[in-house]
Amino acid sequence: MPGSSEPTTPTPSGDPGSPLEVACYRATPHGAGAVAMIEMIGDVSACLQALCGRDVAIGGLSLRHFDRIDDGLVARLAPERAQLMPHGGTRIVEQLAEWLAAHGANWIDDPNTARASLDPLELFPEAADRVEALALATLARAASPLAVRLLLAQSPRWSEHGDAPFTEEDFARSKRLMNLVEPPRVALIGLPNAGKSTLSNALLGQDYALTSPLPGTTRDAVSARIDLAGLVVEWFDLPGVRETTDAEERTAIELSQSLLRDADFVISLAAPGLPWLDLARKPDLMLYSKSDDPSSKDCELRSKADLCVSSTTGEGLDALRALIRDHLVPPQDRACERPWAFDRSLPPHAAQNPAQNRAQADHPESHDPHPVSQR
Repeated sequence: MPGSSEPTTPTPSGDPGSPLEVACYRATPHGAGAVAMIEMIGDVSACLQALCGRDVAIGGLSLRHFDRIDDGLVARLAPERAQLMPHGGTRIVEQLAEWLAAHGANWIDDPNTARASLDPLELFPEAADRVEALALATLARAASPLAVRLLLAQSPRWSEHGDAPFTEEDFARSKRLMNLVEPPRVALIGLPNAGKSTLSNALLGQDYALTSPLPGTTRDAVSARIDLAGLVVEWFDLPGVRETTDAEERTAIELSQSLLRDADFVISLAAPGLPWLDLARKPDLMLYSKSDDPSSKDCELRSKADLCVSSTTGEGLDALRALIRDHLVPPQDRACERPWAFDRSLPPHAAQNPAQNRAQADHPESHDPHPVSQR
């Protein structure tokens, strides 16, 4: 693609070559949707070279061709972790799964089912009971530090709870607490020069090399996992929409906007002289950056913001971390001493969920027997 500084190699379409040393699974619910997400863990660089013809820089969010299957975004969250974001059609995901499996990748069709087939007490014989063993198994994959204390407290809480029914609020709280295990997606969007990259780097604690072959939309994109006061999130810096005649850039815009719609938390960023974008969905936070800029004192936008920050001085950054954390995992949820249904086998009688029962009665074909611990 024009402007790329990344090495390009021919995309293989027939010869599998060396087996790919990655584990892959679909991280979004099964069924058609605007954008799917496939998680990849392992030798990600070799997999991206084989599938896309070239790698993606760590911290990058780039448009790529997935062999002859589809075009989509690739988020490189860490050296051994990446996410493929193709269009969400069921057949497209099936074709990518077939391609990955044919090239030696370990495709896990349903990680929850795979975990359910293992006896937690055999994996953790030191556990006092089954709930503690499940908590230790969940702790091994939990992304957020805040999950540790809560998970280790579950065995006595479930013991005290006994066979009492779960309330509708118990299920809702358990679903929110799963954000401590599976990182929620936070999207940041704003006009160029509003300070998005500077803010992202300030929260990351380091400068990421923001490189991309595309002008405009993906040039300033960044993706990474960030610890926000104990809650780890998947952070996406998404530039705003602009008019373009470039077909590949239009595809990137389309996929970026789909990611924006599907995000768990959206931050709209403004700065002195740079207003908030008109978005398809209402943002969860209207943020004003560059609060240390002398011109911001008389800026009308500042008075309309939910929060003002400065990436240069650090003003407001701790408040921003806490605000996002408390929105996604409220303090009252973390402080609640009732048990948390952190595993799909808890509580023992899932049919006790009143909201689920009503939904199943209205739409029996869409019944999900494990709504709490699976996204």
